[in-house]
Amino acid sequence: KQWYQRRVAITAGAGKGCILFLYSLILSRGVDAIRADFDEPGSVLMANHGYCSQELVNLCMMGYSAQNVFNKTIDLDGKILKGIREPRDIGLLTLYEYYKVFEVGSYLKHASSGIWVICSESHYSVLFSKNSVCTPHKTTSLYYYDSLGNQDALYKLTVYPDSGVISTDEDPPLELCIRTLWKNAKVDWNGAEPLL
Repeated sequence: KQWYQRRVAITAGAGKGCILFLYSLILSRGVDAIRADFDEPGSVLMANHGYCSQELVNLCMMGYSAQNVFNKTIDLDGKILKGIREPRDIGLLTLYEYYKVFEVGSYLKHASSGIWVICSESHYSVLFSKNSVCTPHKTTSLYYYDSLGNQDALYKLTVYPDSGVISTDEDPPLELCIRTLWKNAKVDWNGAEPLL
């Protein structure tokens, strides 16, 4: 019983599970290795307002804290910028790509497991397919979960790629993220109210 109560206390709302997870990541990778992963010496894992940086997201997803989400490295006038080293099982789709802040490389975009972390509206959620083979030109069923949305059930979405849909800023942010992989896709919420 005590064993169980200690574990529940770590993950409860007032628990310290998140910070313990962060410590575990840092100690597993090593402080020196994390610093070597950075492109800039002054980089951080926690950004303004207590948000995690892309380096921390990459540390969680890849085990190393690259600052970027493009494939491999880019030589920018002699400055080597580090990205994602190899194709990944779990991917990333982000609203930042829709707004052309940066582009996610194919190593993260084409996740072999059919699972994507979604970065939208200042927080992270998850989108996945029960079929791990998802192609950008084939109709796909996806499931969406957002822990901040207090969801009782998953949202089931059907994505119809190449449907000629032109994205606008009025579209739900999740649809904009989806269209960074499935270009011009129609997203059917299957009777659910689209999340805005």
